[in-house]
Amino acid sequence: MEGRVHYLVVGIFVAAFIAGIMVFAFWLMKYGTYKQMQSYVVYFDESVAGLNKDAAVKYMGVDVGTVETIEVDTSSSKPVAVYLKIDHEVKIKTDAVATLKFYGMTGLAYVEITGHDPNAPLLRAENGVIPVIASAPSFYAQLDQALATIAEEFGKTSERIERLLSDQNLRHLTNTLTHIEAFSGALDTHKSDITALLQKATSLEERATRTLLAIDRATAAFGPGLGTEAKKALREIRSVARHLDKTLTRGDYNLRTLSTPTLEKLNRLIEKLTLLSDQTGQTLRQIEQSPSDLLFKRGGVRPGPGEE
Repeated sequence: MEGRVHYLVVGIFVAAFIAGIMVFAFWLMKYGTYKQMQSYVVYFDESVAGLNKDAAVKYMGVDVGTVETIEVDTSSSKPVAVYLKIDHEVKIKTDAVATLKFYGMTGLAYVEITGHDPNAPLLRAENGVIPVIASAPSFYAQLDQALATIAEEFGKTSERIERLLSDQNLRHLTNTLTHIEAFSGALDTHKSDITALLQKATSLEERATRTLLAIDRATAAFGPGLGTEAKKALREIRSVARHLDKTLTRGDYNLRTLSTPTLEKLNRLIEKLTLLSDQTGQTLRQIEQSPSDLLFKRGGVRPGPGEE
């Protein structure tokens, strides 16, 4: 009878010990691990190759949790969902951003969380929904995108350069340079003639100014009506001159058109301009001697006193 009691006591003790171990293990799992972790989810729109379950989650470089699961979520604009378990003592705020980083050249990835705003509110679960941490492209994703953009722009630039340096454009450029060279040579050949014409034009301008002043004085003697008409005509002439000057300044004349005439035509033009300047000079001298002849169209020069 004593032996049976002894075995019963031993059995009860062993059963109580095993039950105690199970209760302690359950408590440790329930209160020591589960309640110490907080769930979060991050959505990525890039490849998560190298990121595995139980991979490290770091906050500013410090281990704070692990990757729980990795799933594909086709309903989201970022199709890869990564669920994280993070120590509940780590305060994840709304400004937190998660990125993928890699251990050197091993290809193994982990999740790096950053956040710098001390005034940002805490990221909390609402209505039982797991809080979402914003994601940013990794360094390799940014590099890949930058290289793709550079390659695309380089392709466009190469295409434009190819069109610019086509055989047709090169021929046009060669012809244009040839015309410019010929035109410059013609101008250099007749540089002295052009200088003489410019000097004559300057002299004619001065004489014309003096003549117009004389005409103003002469018209003033015949009444205000005539003076007004003459001034009106002068204003129209000056308006035309200003318009011509603006046209030349804008460069409305095509250089190729100007360079087309041959050297012989340029010579004839210079001769005509020289003749015209001489005739204009004679006319101005006659007007200077008798401005009234311009108004009354009298011919010849009046004889002076004692010349009759």
